[in-house]
Amino acid sequence: MVEIVFSESACGSLKIAQTYGRGKYRGSAISVFIRHENGSVPSSNEMKEAQLQAQEQECIAWENAIPLGGKSSDVYCFDMALSVGDISDNEIGEQRKNVLKKMLSVWFVEDLDYQVEEKIQKIKTTLSSVIERYVAGEEVRIWYSYNPDELCGMYWLMKQLRPLNCQTTIYLVKLPTWEYGKENTMTSKISWGEVSPSEWGNYITLQEKAEPVFLSACAMKWNQLQNENAPLRAMLNGKLQSVSEDIYDSFILREIAEQPEQFKMAIVIGNVLGKYQLGISDVWISNRIDKMLEDGVLEIIQDAPKGETNYRRILRKRMK
Repeated sequence: MVEIVFSESACGSLKIAQTYGRGKYRGSAISVFIRHENGSVPSSNEMKEAQLQAQEQECIAWENAIPLGGKSSDVYCFDMALSVGDISDNEIGEQRKNVLKKMLSVWFVEDLDYQVEEKIQKIKTTLSSVIERYVAGEEVRIWYSYNPDELCGMYWLMKQLRPLNCQTTIYLVKLPTWEYGKENTMTSKISWGEVSPSEWGNYITLQEKAEPVFLSACAMKWNQLQNENAPLRAMLNGKLQSVSEDIYDSFILREIAEQPEQFKMAIVIGNVLGKYQLGISDVWISNRIDKMLEDGVLEIIQDAPKGETNYRRILRKRMK
């Protein structure tokens, strides 16, 4: 089975999930983080207790997990951020390279041009491998959600596979919008990158076979989005739509309004991601804050230390 995901986080988690829960639990390295509201340092006993609880939870997760099976070489990732930027090119070319370069530049990546070129070449190689196995008759399973990047990735991939006119079976697994847990709890994940290795096997029952008409519909939708070629694609009323680049600004401005006159840029980014679950990246929020700086809505009081991300900036409001 060829497994397809659309983020590096999901790719790593799924590979672990292939054997997670198989055999006796042997333990693993576990890190814990404790934060007191008053800022005091946790005691060694608190740290040990938290670590023991984490180890117990990990053991229970292992024992209850359903291993997916397969090999790590069966897992392919198309991490292309297709919800962002120019998508008019049918190839994996300069437009996508420029988008990825702009997004990665936030992190001060060394040898940025080389890293982006390597990423583009990896995507091309991945696509060739998937097509080769698909044409050879190997079944394909696509893990997607309503996260804009994952949904765009699925539409894009369907467009690549549709012209091949193969009878190979494609299965789809959509991440549920809501899930019920123990003790009357409920969770909502926004992408497969949030799914732990112990959980993947639980979703197999949601697997559905994709009919040929579905491939055609996805390919047509991607053609439409390409023709519109908006700066951004987002989920509106349950549909993936071409939208303007400022569509999320109201959420960012709402969080800025909650801050004191001077504030840390990273806090606003974290609040937007955590509160609203918009399915956008921290990089996009950072880019929009940069635009607000350009427009004079905000100003920089203290820049980030040299060589570190702009998220470390301290900003001041200039809004009237």
